Amino acid sequence: MKDVNVTGRRPGGSELLALDIDNPGADGLFNFRGIKPVGHYVGATGNRDLDLLGFDAEILDDGTARFYFVNQRPPVGPSQIIIDASESGANSTIEIFEMMKGAKKMQHIRTILSPEIWTPNRVAAVGDKSGAFLVTNDHSVKVGWRRKLDYFIGGGNIAYCTPSGSCHPAYTRDSPNQTPPSSSLKPSLSIPFLQKALNNLLLTPGLKFPNGLSRNPTTNLYHVPSAIDGTLRIFSLDPSTQKLTLVDTVNVDMPLDNISPDAKGDMYAAGFPDLIQSGKGFDDPYNETSPVTIWRIRKGGEGQVGYSVEKVIEDAEGRVLSGSTTVRHDVKTGRLFWFVNPSLKREGGGNGDGDVLSEGIEGCGMAL
Repeated sequence: MKDVNVTGRRPGGSELLALDIDNPGADGLFNFRGIKPVGHYVGATGNRDLDLLGFDAEILDDGTARFYFVNQRPPVGPSQIIIDASESGANSTIEIFEMMKGAKKMQHIRTILSPEIWTPNRVAAVGDKSGAFLVTNDHSVKVGWRRKLDYFIGGGNIAYCTPSGSCHPAYTRDSPNQTPPSSSLKPSLSIPFLQKALNNLLLTPGLKFPNGLSRNPTTNLYHVPSAIDGTLRIFSLDPSTQKLTLVDTVNVDMPLDNISPDAKGDMYAAGFPDLIQSGKGFDDPYNETSPVTIWRIRKGGEGQVGYSVEKVIEDAEGRVLSGSTTVRHDVKTGRLFWFVNPSLKREGGGNGDGDVLSEGIEGCGMAL
């Protein structure tokens, strides 16, 4: 999955499915509805295939849903012939589509291809319905040894893209005069160049595999989880400079994948309780499992300071939730929805077509 090998692509490309949770069937289950891309979209090889990785959506004033997709296209050479991605990396773009509620087709609006988007992981619309967005690059480079070192010394950034598709870095590492809330103070150094080097390499923390970011609509802050050190960084966006400022950090102490807000502003994140085993599961999805933990992160109530971190569900052996990387909480019903990767092995589960599982939670506890 991580090798972007073309042989691992789904025939016909990715398929976008809508889950109709407002209209359950007589058995209480929900129906899937396929969404077909239409318009002027053309894939890297000249067809209409999509290679979707992550996405965000916002509802416009007329009820239209606007989607921002990370499209991890294969690299191509002359005549649109696919070339070796291990040498060049993926040929990623951000694709913007729009559709009306209940529709079965989505209209292509634009393709954004930028040198500032090299290893995109997930998109977050800025919330003003202008078409601007933030996107995480989860590695420092597409391929090579520097990419391998990202897991140890950090790498990746967050880019800001305007509605016209002009992109620039919004955040890479803390500025030398900025101390994040959980950081310790820097020691005094007498050698100026040594001080500068440490500022750049060690004492000004950078991002480590910035993963599935999300905008919290109740606070208008951006939450960026790390898939390596388990830190959730929280940013504010300055609309005038289009730059991010680190305002808080939350240590979950577990590598995190995607984070998603609910209607109350509580954040739900999928974590990896055994990162080594998860890596095996992604490398060999047919024979290995990928354990999962679901976390709830919420801002302290009136009179409270900081954030509370609560483990909601954990499948430490990957028997049921193997491969889950995203979870959504429906405040109205109390259900949690998460997708179980169809190719990842699960004991006694699944029909090979993938499953959307849901459980109910009540208050601050858990009701399974």
